[in-house]
Amino acid sequence: MSVNVNRSVSDQFYRYKMPRLIAKVEGKGNGIKTVIVNMVDVAKALNRPPTYPTKFFGCELGAQTQFDSKNDRFIVNGSHEANKLQDMLDGFVRKFVLCPECDNPETDLVKISSSLYLI
Repeated sequence: MSVNVNRSVSDQFYRYKMPRLIAKVEGKGNGIKTVIVNMVDVAKALNRPPTYPTKFFGCELGAQTQFDSKNDRFIVNGSHEANKLQDMLDGFVRKFVLCPECDNPETDLVKISSSLYLI
């Protein structure tokens, strides 16, 4: 199932869609981790590398992240529900995807010197 990139827009025919995050908890005890199964598809819909939202989750949750690009495994340490991660993804979209002027998600993230710009 897909959701609108800008979830504040409730139009079912909204042009910009992304798949809903699928999170799978693996391991037990101290080695528990959450694998984001479809991060590549979500990142492609946002026009960002899959490492960016995964690292954002790690920063927001205070957890370590791991990337295995060969096998498309993007991991956040700890047990986290898909709904919680989806809400955090909305924060990532607002900060790093949507244009602050018009809320259009057709932006590029550009680093000039030590600053990030949405173009």
